[in-house]
Amino acid sequence: MSVNGPIRLSPNHRYFVDASGQPFFWLGDTAWPLFALYTKEEAEQYLDNRAQKGFTVIQCVITWGAPDISVSWSGTGPGPNRVGEYPWLDGSPTKPNPKYFEHVDYLVDYADRRGLVLALLPTWGHNVTDTRALNRDNAYEYGRWVGSRYRDARNIVWVNGGDREATGFEDVFRDLARGLREGDGGTHLITYHPCGWRSSSYYFHSEDWLDFNMIQTWTAWPSIHPAVLSDLLLVPPKPVVLAEGAYENGPEYPMGPITPAIIRRQAWWAFTAGGFYTNGQYQMWRVEPGWTETFNTPGTNQMTIFRQIASSVPWWDMVADQGIYASGVQSERYLNTAMRTLDRTKALLYLSTQCRFVLWMDRFAAQSVRATWVNPQNGEMKDGGTYPTGSPLDGTSFPKRRTECFTVPDFWEDAVLLLEKAE
Repeated sequence: MSVNGPIRLSPNHRYFVDASGQPFFWLGDTAWPLFALYTKEEAEQYLDNRAQKGFTVIQCVITWGAPDISVSWSGTGPGPNRVGEYPWLDGSPTKPNPKYFEHVDYLVDYADRRGLVLALLPTWGHNVTDTRALNRDNAYEYGRWVGSRYRDARNIVWVNGGDREATGFEDVFRDLARGLREGDGGTHLITYHPCGWRSSSYYFHSEDWLDFNMIQTWTAWPSIHPAVLSDLLLVPPKPVVLAEGAYENGPEYPMGPITPAIIRRQAWWAFTAGGFYTNGQYQMWRVEPGWTETFNTPGTNQMTIFRQIASSVPWWDMVADQGIYASGVQSERYLNTAMRTLDRTKALLYLSTQCRFVLWMDRFAAQSVRATWVNPQNGEMKDGGTYPTGSPLDGTSFPKRRTECFTVPDFWEDAVLLLEKAE
């Protein structure tokens, strides 16, 4: 099923909508070298797998570095794809190679037919900050050419940057964005992918070409919830995507190991803060030997369950609300989080560990609420009971300060608690 796109911003600029104006749930996955290091058959296999799992967005780069990932960020120019075609003739961005881009065209169309949006980087950031192949003389021209080529694609979101600090190169990235916008006539959203511990908001939040913010936290995964929430509080309002956290099974992180439990925490913390999440698997995106055997790792498989649970609530009408907790919110690596609907009739809580906690029940605009436990590892559901709230819906002037103590079900590693107005 093709993407009903291009996706746009919601009227309140807090989330994404499709071409019909319906909320679009961003659940991303990372395949940076999709066009360069995957064969056509491998790319198809990967895209099929992610579509079947319920992912909606794939983050990927048109021009990648050397086939050896370890030197792809160290000053080398764009490398060839698997059939030997380079993206730029003579190494010049002003001379795009039609044969290379025919392969890009095919995968853009293939992803569309699988219902996948491509968050597409015209180049990895090192071609601005390291090789200087893109500069003030040619970034606009290249951006306009790429934007024009994919102007009619329904499944594109443009991603400027590419794991680089913008400081000192802001004007080059602005030129690239300006070219993209002119080339595609404003058809597609544009954002900026930063380097570790950074957000696009640090450099470009107030600029009109930046439609939404991207955050990278790398190993600092305990900072995800406050980082996403901080960007959501900025003016003007813009959607926020945690575009790069810690990759599943990645050995490089000081705050490792990156287990399926950490993958779930990253996703749920970004979501309950009001943002969106992009997943990543270390061996897969690095195209290490046997990488196609890593398509179905536990953390990635559990993203299917994440989307099923998250999509069961009106997430577009919900806001973060840590005030629901009377005690037991915990902190940092073991943060418990909450979000609720604007009308206060429904809440979703993420409990990052086996724990007990106390909630203010009078935060709900209902006489009573029904609780349902959901295991984010496997989707198992348990009835959590029905509770009075003490809310002043009986003509009294003040709420009755009522609390309830809850305990995560035995032997669950983490949990989701749904609370909704009892009929």
